[in-house]
Amino acid sequence: MQVHSIFLHTRKVRRMAGIRDAKSKIVKMEWVLSWTTFLVARLASHILITIKLIIDADKFGKGIELPLALFGMVGMNLLNFFLGLDLWKAYKRETNHPQNHQD
Repeated sequence: MQVHSIFLHTRKVRRMAGIRDAKSKIVKMEWVLSWTTFLVARLASHILITIKLIIDADKFGKGIELPLALFGMVGMNLLNFFLGLDLWKAYKRETNHPQNHQD
């Protein structure tokens, strides 16, 4: 997750520095790296952890550990879903109107 956070901050710094041309190589590379790290670090890994929790459910005792772990992963997956939506909106906004939008 931290790897993807680096690219979120890089985007903010880039925009603060005035590099906003969606057709530039820097911006294109940043978006490729941002989407790649989002898919690998946030989406795929959390889905795999959730699947592993479900597969190994019988290894947990009768306590609260399994429901707590599953609830935590569902929460993380939900947050990642909304982060992905925000990322998609930012990508579309930046590529459709590269010079008109300012944060």
